[in-house]
Amino acid sequence: MDPVKRITEMERILNDHEDLIKNLRDAIEKFEKHQGEYQKLSDYYSSEVYFDDLKRYDKGELPKNLPCGVLSEDAVFDLFGDNFNVAIEMLELATNILKNH
Repeated sequence: MDPVKRITEMERILNDHEDLIKNLRDAIEKFEKHQGEYQKLSDYYSSEVYFDDLKRYDKGELPKNLPCGVLSEDAVFDLFGDNFNVAIEMLELATNILKNH
């Protein structure tokens, strides 16, 4: 391979990966900071207050225009699964990177 092409390609890889790492660090920081909010949702979802709110919704006691996705078992359950799976994916990726370092 031509050295100019090789160096150009390697420079692109270097720059791309630096950008990816910066973006990943930003995303991980935001994700980590939001885990407290996530825990608040988890606590709500498993509380009596959640079931009281669900009963109010079912009885039509809440405003019609109130977004109530949080009262959907599927939406919250899916989020819990996604949060767990993302954590596993991060561990698997980190393990793979460490093994190949």
